[in-house]
Amino acid sequence: MSELELDHRAITMNRGTFLRRSLQLFAASSIVVGGGSTLRCRAGGPLPELRGISEQEYHNMNALGEVFLGELPFDLDLGKATDDYIYGHPSPIDVKENVHELAGVPSSWLAALLLDASFTTLVSLEPADRRLRLLGWRDSDSVMKRGLFNIMKQTCFFLMSSSKEYVAMTGYKIDDGFVPYRYVAPV
Repeated sequence: MSELELDHRAITMNRGTFLRRSLQLFAASSIVVGGGSTLRCRAGGPLPELRGISEQEYHNMNALGEVFLGELPFDLDLGKATDDYIYGHPSPIDVKENVHELAGVPSSWLAALLLDASFTTLVSLEPADRRLRLLGWRDSDSVMKRGLFNIMKQTCFFLMSSSKEYVAMTGYKIDDGFVPYRYVAPV
């Protein structure tokens, strides 16, 4: 084999590892959008007290929630649901890291550039344009776009179903001590 020929076995990586590394790169290239442009993601009301995620991740998750949960008959603060999950869930650290990395995708300039050939990040778009871009990912020939779309959508629905607001809307009584992730040790 000459020096110019590449050995196809030298650069092998399974899809899960590739997606994880891509999410890490996207999170690392996340642009902190300040001021009024992030307020477009969640209209009205002050920013809640965040204990597990950053303000940028809060706005990023609300931007995704506007797309994936926008047609639901109730208003859910997906950023707060993400914060509650990160802060209160007894999951392993790597699961929480995955959620942090996923929350960085909407403001990642690298994701916008590589996946859409655009310099405009998802969080910078108006909700209707954001929906169109993500629907383009769903119908794309690119496995990376379709996979990222499905992961983000499933994560949004999971976080929604584990939020206090959703549990209360479904008719269950919630008291101040309610924690949807409380681990009860077997007797």
